[in-house]
Amino acid sequence: MRRQIKVARFVGFCSGVTIAVRKTEKLLKEKKIYCIGELIHNTFVIQRLKKLGLIVVKNCRLIPAGSSVIIRAHGLPLETIEHLRKKNCEIFDFTCPILKKIHASIEKFKKEKFSIIIIGTPDHAEVKALLSRAGKSAAVIRSVSSAALVKKSRKAAVIGQSTIDGETFERLSGEILKKNKDALVFDTICNEVKVRRKEAIGLAKKSKMVIIVGDRKSSNTKNLAKIVKNICPVIIVTGENELLRKKIIYPVGVTSGASSPRELVLEIVKKIKKARLRKQSRA
Repeated sequence: MRRQIKVARFVGFCSGVTIAVRKTEKLLKEKKIYCIGELIHNTFVIQRLKKLGLIVVKNCRLIPAGSSVIIRAHGLPLETIEHLRKKNCEIFDFTCPILKKIHASIEKFKKEKFSIIIIGTPDHAEVKALLSRAGKSAAVIRSVSSAALVKKSRKAAVIGQSTIDGETFERLSGEILKKNKDALVFDTICNEVKVRRKEAIGLAKKSKMVIIVGDRKSSNTKNLAKIVKNICPVIIVTGENELLRKKIIYPVGVTSGASSPRELVLEIVKKIKKARLRKQSRA
């Protein structure tokens, strides 16, 4: 019988999310921990961490002085971190290592008086952290129209949100180069994200549908779906119950966003297999 379900090799947490979640779980065994915003963009994981004692708040004003605080995987603005220090909080920095490298590059360009241009979503947690390090003169663009508003500069550096899709990054950086021909363009899209996207494209070409296990708040999940839907139908599911309400078309491919745990992906694959068996038994 021809196999009708193909699971991507690279599913589950990316390395940065793995580090943040594991370290948080370890800390929660020792003390009460606050986190400004969700540690990662995955409701399933956040609910589990809350049960272990994680306290998620919207801003640093809601954190008592002297508390233990996690810097989420997306990072935090420098102003927020400074505010926490003034409150004598114990800070645990679980920012993704890849983002820390981007932070360092931005700070270097800022010192060298570059005009910094960030390609990404302005209200995304990662971009807010990047922008705080780039300074007030930095620009964030997410469309051709906003790229057209970027001022000409003798020294400009272009940085991308780590989860932005490659097509958008190339298109918008190209628009910037029309006005700033000597701008330095840095493709800062996460390599793990690129690998997942490449695999998802291959999976989509062999499938009549692709199921992405992930949270709709997750930028990398949404961009993965955006890429796949150009090839075949795609659905995003956050858990088993949601899957049951969806119509599955075989052969089906299964992949995940970088913030979805592997065990959740495997549970959903089991559900798909059972659905297939039920369908075959009626034939």
